[in-house]
Amino acid sequence: MRYSKEHKQETHARIVKKASVRLREKGAHGIGVADLMKAAGLTHGGFYAHFASREAMLVEAADRAGAESVAALT
Repeated sequence: MRYSKEHKQETHARIVKKASVRLREKGAHGIGVADLMKAAGLTHGGFYAHFASREAMLVEAADRAGAESVAALT
């Protein structure tokens, strides 16, 4: 069964949100793909449908964490 484009975007955003929280809590080395996907309510195997690599996910998570921190300060 194929999911809609919107569903994939929402799932991607949910993963990035969880990753940004973990990044602030534990740093980049504290984020494992399997644990992150479990926290997002997804399976480990679906990760690479959303990201080319763990590093690509970390870049997005860092961008989100930074933007949220700036927003909180303003």
